[in-house]
Amino acid sequence: MKVDPFRKRKRKRIIIGSDVEIANRVIHDLEKRWQEIVYAEGSFWRYVICRWLPIAESELRLAVHQYDGAIFETPSGEPSNVKLSKSRVDSTLNEMAALLSEPEFFANPTTGINCDSGFIRFDMEGTPHLLPYNRDHRCRHNLPGHWTPETSSEVPPSSLLGHLLGGIFKGDSDTDAKIDLLAEIAGAAALGYGTKLLQPRAVILKGETAENGKSQILDLTRALLPASAICSVTAARVGDERHVIGLVGKLLNASDELSSASAIASETFKAVVTGEPVEGRDVYKSRIEFRCTAQHLFATNNLPVFQGGMDRGVQRRLLVIPFNRTIPEAERIEHIGRRIGEEEPNLLLAWAVAGASRLIRNRVFSAPPSCKLAMSDWLFGADPVLAWLSEVIDPQQPLGEEHRVTTREAYERFRQWSLAEGFSERTLPSINAFVQRITANATGITYRRTREGRFFVGMKLTRRSPMDYNR
Repeated sequence: MKVDPFRKRKRKRIIIGSDVEIANRVIHDLEKRWQEIVYAEGSFWRYVICRWLPIAESELRLAVHQYDGAIFETPSGEPSNVKLSKSRVDSTLNEMAALLSEPEFFANPTTGINCDSGFIRFDMEGTPHLLPYNRDHRCRHNLPGHWTPETSSEVPPSSLLGHLLGGIFKGDSDTDAKIDLLAEIAGAAALGYGTKLLQPRAVILKGETAENGKSQILDLTRALLPASAICSVTAARVGDERHVIGLVGKLLNASDELSSASAIASETFKAVVTGEPVEGRDVYKSRIEFRCTAQHLFATNNLPVFQGGMDRGVQRRLLVIPFNRTIPEAERIEHIGRRIGEEEPNLLLAWAVAGASRLIRNRVFSAPPSCKLAMSDWLFGADPVLAWLSEVIDPQQPLGEEHRVTTREAYERFRQWSLAEGFSERTLPSINAFVQRITANATGITYRRTREGRFFVGMKLTRRSPMDYNR
C-alpha cells in the first residue's frame, strides 16, 4: 500500500480552515519544493532540469492531504480540525488552479529545439545557436540526440537515413527538393512551428502502391521526438472534444489514417492546423481552451473526394507529397524509420535542424512542383466543378457582356461531363451550390439575374455534346 509521506508530519496550524487558505498553503509548499508552479492548458506544471513537466494528480492530492487534521480556531475561539473529503480536495485543487492560472504561458515559447546538448535557438535568419537550458524557453519536451554549431547537416549515403531518403524518391525529377521538404516538416515538428508559418499546412504522404516508404517516413518523424511530444488524432476525431484534447502540448500529430473528406473540411480541423483556439475536455474534467502547436502528418493510399467541392479554406491547409516508387525488396530494411531514431539520433537531429533553419528563414514549406501538381490533381479529382471549368471553359475567350450562358444550360453541361468522366452523381452539387462554386473560382465570370433568366456573364463553353468529352 502506498504511504502518504505527509501523514507522518506534524499537524499544521492554519487560521480559518477554508479551501482557499489551504490552496494558498499548498502552493507555498509546492513552490518550496519545485520553485515556480503554473497552471495552463488543464494541468499544473513544474520545471525539471531542462523542461516543463505536468505534475501528476496523485502528487497534487498528496500535497493537499497534509492539511487533513490541520488545527484552526472557530469563530467562537474553540480549536477545530480540518476534515478533508474527496470533494474538499477537489475544491482545493480547483482554487489552486485559479490562483496559479496562466492560460497563455506556453503560447509564445522561444523559437528553438530542446535536445541532449542544450537549447538550439534560431535567430530571425534561421541561424541556429546552442544555449544552456532555461525555464523561460517554455519547452515541454527534450529531443534525443546531440548537436553543436559544428555539426554537419550532410547525410552520408551509407547511413540508414541516407539509404531511406535516397530510395523513396529515387528516379523522381525533384528528388532533392522532396528530401529538403521532408527535413522542413521534421524541423517544423521539432520546433513546434507548424502553426506559426505564413501558410500552415497539414502534410499528406500519398502513395498508391505498397512498400513506397511513406510509413517509414511517419516512423522516422516520430523517432525524432520523445513519446511525450507525439499523438495520433485522425482528422475524423479532431471534431470530438474527448480526442482533440490529445493535441495539447504535442509537437507532432502523425497518423496513417486520413479519414473522410467531411472531417478534413471541418472547421475544427482547419483550426488545429492553423493554431486557432479550440476546446477539448478530458473525461471527468472541465473543458479547456488551447492552441494546437503540432505539425500534422498523415499517410494515405487514396485521397478522399469532397462532396460539393473542396473550398479554398481546405486547399490552403493541405500539402500533398507523392510517393511514386515501390521500393524493391532487395533495398528494404525492416523498421528502418525507427532504427534511424535508435541508431542515428545525432544525424537525424542535424538533418531536422537544417530543415528548421530553412523553414524559419522562408516561413513557408518549400513545396516542389510535383507536390503542387499532386494537389492540383486531387483538387480537380475531388472537385468536379473545378475539373469541369478547366476542361470546357475557353481560356482564350474575350470576356464581356456579349458572352453569357444560362445557369441551367451550364449546369446540365456540367452534369453530363461529370458523369461521362466517372464522377459519382451523389458527389455532384446542387444547381445553387454549382453557381456559388463557379462565381467563387472562375475569374472574370459573374452571375446575373434578369427578367430573361439567370446567367453566367463572361462565360463561353467550348464543347457541345457528351460525345466530345471522350475525344
